Amino acid sequence: MDNRQSYVSLIIRRLSYLKTEVTAFNTLNLTDINVIAENFYRDFFNLIGFKFTNTNFERNNYAHIDLIDTVNKQAIQVTSQNDNIKIKEAIDGFFAKPENKDYKLQILLISKDAKYYRTKFGNNFNHKEDVLDITRLLAIINDITEIDTIKGIADFLNKNVLTERRKTECSEVETIMELINYLSLNKNRVIIDKAINVDPKNKIEIRFSEHSDYLKQQYSELYAKYNGALVEATSKIDGVEAEIISAFLKDESDIILTKENNNPKLALHSLVELFYGKLSSNGVTFDKQAIKFYLLAELIKCNVFPNK
Repeated sequence: MDNRQSYVSLIIRRLSYLKTEVTAFNTLNLTDINVIAENFYRDFFNLIGFKFTNTNFERNNYAHIDLIDTVNKQAIQVTSQNDNIKIKEAIDGFFAKPENKDYKLQILLISKDAKYYRTKFGNNFNHKEDVLDITRLLAIINDITEIDTIKGIADFLNKNVLTERRKTECSEVETIMELINYLSLNKNRVIIDKAINVDPKNKIEIRFSEHSDYLKQQYSELYAKYNGALVEATSKIDGVEAEIISAFLKDESDIILTKENNNPKLALHSLVELFYGKLSSNGVTFDKQAIKFYLLAELIKCNVFPNK
C-alpha cells in the first residue's frame, strides 16, 4: 500500500466513524455535537484551500448558513437533516439577501446521505454537486492530486477524530487463552498415538540435570501469579482440543530442542519467543511470562520436550 492509499484509507475510516458518531448522538437528541462539527468542518475545508469562518463568530448576521468564505464566495450550511424542505429553506433564506447573489451555497450533510431530489431549488443550486454527504466529500478528496494536501487531511483527522482505540495489551488469562486458541486452530490435525514416557521427575532431574534448578526456579517464581490464570484459561478445553494442543506442542518443542542442542533453557526461550511472535503479529501485546508459565506447566506434563 503506497502513501497516498494509506492516507486515503485513514480519511475514509475517520470520516465514516464521525458520521456514525453524529448519527448516534442525534438519535438521542444530543445535538451539541452538531455545533462542534461546524468548527471541525471549517478547519477541514480550510486545509484544501478555503478560508471559511464560523458565522456564529461574525458580526454580520448570516442566517441559514454556518460557514462563510468571503474570499472565495462560498457558503456552507452544516446540518444533520437531508430533507428537501430543510434544504430549500436554507437556499431561499440565504439568497433572499441581494449581497449573497454571487455566492455558491452548499449543504453539508454530516450524518445522513444525500437523496435524489426532485424539488426545483432555484438559484443555480445543483443538488448533485451542492448537497455534500460524506460519500461525495470523499470523492472530492480522492480527486486531490497533491500528496501533501492528502497527508495534511489525514493528519488532521487522525488528531481530531478519536475513535475507540483497540486493545493493545492482554492480561495473563487472555494471553493463555489466546495461546491455547492458536495451538488448537488446526482442527484437522492428524493425531498419531505415540508412546510417550510421562515422567517429569526423570526428565527434569536426570535428562535435564544441568538445567533442573533453572526450570524449577522459573516454575516456582511464576506459579503464584500465573497458576490461577492457567486454571481459568484451561477450564473449558475439551478432550479433542487437549489432544491437538498436546500433539502440536510435542512436535514443535522437539524440533526446537533439537535445534538448541538439547538445551531446555535455550529451547524454552525460543518457544516463548516463537509463540509470543505469533500472538503479537496483529499488534496486540501479550504477557510473555504467562506464555512461559504455560509452557513450563506443559513441560511437566511432558507435552513440551517429550520423553522419547
